[in-house]
Amino acid sequence: MSLSATNLKVYVHPKIGARNPKIYRGEGSMVFRYFRIFSVVLSISFIAVFSGSSSAFGEGSVSSPETERAGLRLSLDDLIKRVHERNERIHYQQLEWGISQDAVKDAKGIFEPQLVTSYLHDKSHIPKTIEDYSSLGFIDSENDTYWKRNNEYNAAVENILPTGAQVRVGYSLKELQSSMLNSSATDAQYQTFVGGSVVQPLLKNAGIGVTMASVRVAEADSDMAMQGYRREMLQVVAEAASAYWNLCLAQEKLKVRRESVRIAGEILRDNRERVRTGKMAQTEVMEAEAGLALRKSLEIAAKQELISAVNNIKTLFSLSTDESEELIVAVDALAPRDIINVDFESSYRMSLKMRPEYISTMRKIEREGIRIAYAENQRWPQLDLKASYGINGLDDASPRGSWSMAKDRDYESWTVGLELRIPLMGGRKAKSELAAAKKRKEQTLLELKATEVALANAVDTSIKNVRNALSQADSYAEAVRLNEHLLKVELARLNAGISNSRLVLDRDEELNRAKEYYLESLVNFEKAFIALRAVQGNLLRNYGIDIMEES
Repeated sequence: MSLSATNLKVYVHPKIGARNPKIYRGEGSMVFRYFRIFSVVLSISFIAVFSGSSSAFGEGSVSSPETERAGLRLSLDDLIKRVHERNERIHYQQLEWGISQDAVKDAKGIFEPQLVTSYLHDKSHIPKTIEDYSSLGFIDSENDTYWKRNNEYNAAVENILPTGAQVRVGYSLKELQSSMLNSSATDAQYQTFVGGSVVQPLLKNAGIGVTMASVRVAEADSDMAMQGYRREMLQVVAEAASAYWNLCLAQEKLKVRRESVRIAGEILRDNRERVRTGKMAQTEVMEAEAGLALRKSLEIAAKQELISAVNNIKTLFSLSTDESEELIVAVDALAPRDIINVDFESSYRMSLKMRPEYISTMRKIEREGIRIAYAENQRWPQLDLKASYGINGLDDASPRGSWSMAKDRDYESWTVGLELRIPLMGGRKAKSELAAAKKRKEQTLLELKATEVALANAVDTSIKNVRNALSQADSYAEAVRLNEHLLKVELARLNAGISNSRLVLDRDEELNRAKEYYLESLVNFEKAFIALRAVQGNLLRNYGIDIMEES
């Protein structure tokens, strides 16, 4: 707000004229005419000052002398963008979301095929038993010991299917050397096997739902972490917007207090001049000095409020005063808004659709449902279908010959069967896990109900806060208007010789307080409106930083 440039030149105590009627009451004297002229000037000056300040009041955040220096000028949108990019709380929660996304990839890793290779060297040298002599007959009968040196090479691919089946497909090569082969005039034999096996659960651990349970739980946890990220962003953005309007308020209040100090200073100078010329009592100077001292104290308090508001904003986008002493200036206007029509039903529906904690609780219910389904499946006996199939090859010369024989498929082998496992104590572990899963889901349903109640009450409170803030702003605007009128009346009383500087300063202070209350009511409305948008859950969308797509 800009004040009139008119200077205050005269401030007359009404009782001085009564002490010397020859000087002050002679209507024809030049002193009397001088007094009347300066009284008119005084009235015009005060009216111009306060009328001008009132007209500029609330039209925007005007920078103080500190903020007139080079500083960082920010609109609310600029601040929100900086906070979104630099706030450490937001980044921390974003990393939590990233960790949960990595957990989803980890859970899906169970379906990644595994290459399994092995090599085994088997060497032994043992004495023959009578049974060995009997079974071997004339083969290697010259030696009373038996030796062997075998090399075994294996390579296979293993994988788990979504149905829960464990599949293995592989190749095996054995290089066999022994004393018996030497007796048969053969250095070595090469044995090949190519085949696969499958183990398919039929009851416990059977089915896509059970196999995918860990993945779906991880996905639900990731969605909940995303909502946690949104919730932190929502809180920080709401804090940033409130801090911005607090900065606007601090700038305006400091402006009001500076103007009050200027006015009190001019009154003091005028009073001293009047005392020097013998036209005013010394007590009027003391009244003006006391008023000026009080206003300087209030100005210092307003400066501290501004410093605090600036540092609060720096904290929100992680800027330390040690790193930068750059001032921050809020440039958005602090002005009354038109009446906003909001209703409870639409706001409540919006909050159920957009609020992070409600969405997170819904996903938690889904997660607990998955856990219950998995726990119910674990109560079944373990019944597995096992099957294998392979082809064999053998050659005395080389591995290639053994492989060629296997390709002819003349020597096949296969197996098929069932394996059953039943807990003898009734499956205590599975029963306890199922009971715990059901209790967790019941807890989550209670949490959902509590969230719905809390959101409904928060929406109702926010709507009423907005309406009350508008009404309060209207009331304080009327208070400002009335105090301006009272100040004009007091000035007229001063001109009539029935008032004094203390009363005028008191009226001035009452007007200043009314202006501050009006400013605070405007800020309270902005905060209430921010709180309403936050409760509705669309505050982030308003600033274009919401990560959740509208369904």
